[in-house]
Amino acid sequence: MKPSAILLAAAVAAVAPLARATIFETNDQQRANLATVATWTAAEAARASGADSVKVERALRLDRAAGEVVVLAEFCDISSSATVEFPIVGETSDRDYEALFRTFARPGAIARAIEALGVPRGRNVDTAALSFWPYGERVAIDVAPFAATNAANAAFKPIQSFIVDMRTRAPLAYDSFVYCGSPDDPESKDGGRLCDAEAPNSVFSTYNESQTVIDMPAACPQSDVYERFLLASDSGLVPFSLYKIRIRPARRADGERRVRDYALEVRKGDAGIAYDLALNGKTERLADAEGLLARFREAVEAGFDPFVSVRFGGEVTLEEAAAQARMLSRIEGEKGIRVAAPGAGEVYYKGFLPNQNWRVPKDRPSQPWVLRIQPAKDGAAPISLVKTFEDWTSTDSLDPILTFKTFDAATPEEALAAVEANGHGLPVLLVFAPGSTPLADIMPTVRLLRPRHPTVYFFAE
Repeated sequence: MKPSAILLAAAVAAVAPLARATIFETNDQQRANLATVATWTAAEAARASGADSVKVERALRLDRAAGEVVVLAEFCDISSSATVEFPIVGETSDRDYEALFRTFARPGAIARAIEALGVPRGRNVDTAALSFWPYGERVAIDVAPFAATNAANAAFKPIQSFIVDMRTRAPLAYDSFVYCGSPDDPESKDGGRLCDAEAPNSVFSTYNESQTVIDMPAACPQSDVYERFLLASDSGLVPFSLYKIRIRPARRADGERRVRDYALEVRKGDAGIAYDLALNGKTERLADAEGLLARFREAVEAGFDPFVSVRFGGEVTLEEAAAQARMLSRIEGEKGIRVAAPGAGEVYYKGFLPNQNWRVPKDRPSQPWVLRIQPAKDGAAPISLVKTFEDWTSTDSLDPILTFKTFDAATPEEALAAVEANGHGLPVLLVFAPGSTPLADIMPTVRLLRPRHPTVYFFAE
């Protein structure tokens, strides 16, 4: 072995124990925490022996009779007013520098325990699937010192009281959070979840983490909320001290689920646009937008979270679809509806609200395929596809020279063949058609192209 290789091997061997120690134990307090966790787990298991309603795992106690899950965690010793991206992470997470608590219970075990309390598994945000809202029922999370010195500091406090929202300069306003459950780990053979398998091993995140167990009850993309949520300067949390974290279902008083799943079809009615709104297998026909908005308003004011899947009927024109999309975008939000991911063969409604600058090729940030639909007349093909080529070789300009190649097609199948033969390019499709074109004339081609071009933007001409 070369001397340099020997030195490298020695360096790796020396650093490896330190890397493991960074995750598990770096000081006497943390080593003491590990011992306390082992002692507590054994004592709780012995105490629960024979009790059907209680289940104990490492650093976790599920008590069905009490309706709670309690886990042990240590404060991560982040500095005062530090950014909090993760109120709770798993023990093996590498994000302790931006987390409040690191729990010694496995995130997946916490998820299964919450479900054992009767909270149904939800769904995480999945931007690739155009699903932008955390979906699920709510849970409340409270924190108390593990070794309280008196009754005053033994009380549980809401976890949100330790976090400041810099938009309001006040503690986090939510009283409950969304149980998503974390997706299944495709490589696990025993039902494992991604929260255990991959970083950041999140139990609870303040942004819409795609693998977290618990998420915020709002659309919080990471890029939008980074540095928005900070550790409260008066948190009183003690460095590396051990805490109990209690998770309980936050159910409605009437026992109904908070999430309501609506299926909305925008269609042509007798006097313009009308709506079919389905809920729990029953469909209501609404003659106008006023009736539709009234139904959603009633649901929101009653404390429900309306998740709405949207479908546009084939007889609706491109121009009408854009107008309806504008209306839906105005009522989508934390205190409105939450638009769900499009169903099979459908498109995301905001595709009808594109950036109008993208009409001009040179103003686009990139050059995806362009699909044009036009009336079949004067022998012109009803479908054409445009592929744009960028030439960056010129030294006289910072912008590329654009050239275009057009492929005509008589059928959607011919359009698909043209794309297949000339390269799929970006997973985006720009669609241009006269505003009066019914979607029935546009969507057959879009549906064939969408598997390779899932993001679709429509431009009415």
